Amino acid sequence: MFRWLKWLIVIVVLLAAIAAGGGLWLKSYVAPDEKLDLSYDPVSIKNKAVEMVANLKPEIVLSESDVNNLIKSQLQSSPASLPPDMTLDGARFEVNGDRLIAHLNMTYNDFLPVGMLATYKMSWQAPNLTFEPLSLTVKNYDLGKDRLDRIVVPIELPSLIAIGNIEFQQDQIVIKLRLQL
Repeated sequence: MFRWLKWLIVIVVLLAAIAAGGGLWLKSYVAPDEKLDLSYDPVSIKNKAVEMVANLKPEIVLSESDVNNLIKSQLQSSPASLPPDMTLDGARFEVNGDRLIAHLNMTYNDFLPVGMLATYKMSWQAPNLTFEPLSLTVKNYDLGKDRLDRIVVPIELPSLIAIGNIEFQQDQIVIKLRLQL
């Protein structure tokens, strides 16, 4: 009887060690690759429009940095709706043509840090720049786009200036303007 109990204890300890090792491996596998935050520098579209008028060039160029700051400011003012067990810790956004690639650092249940990659399709729907979700992955494992919300960034301009067209270039967005008299 004592011999069986001894083997049972050894098997339970081995299974616990395997489970703990698997949990540690999973935690390190899904951990974010880079430290990100949600801090941003304010971007004023109105100031860029005034600058455009001063330079006599009817376009506003939003660099990848400007887009990153605009989206982060939008996330701060109206946080994305996330599942109750997820927290957004940081983000970085890249512009690639009409695609926006979001590197997201999330925390699951205040315990498990997870690095995610979300891809959005950018489009102009007056007066907003919209980002429709295309995919969400964790280390090449597809989670489906259903977990993502559409992001809407309003573009506010002085009343005399209207947007004629928006071009999505490799690492920037060019907003072509026209006077509205």
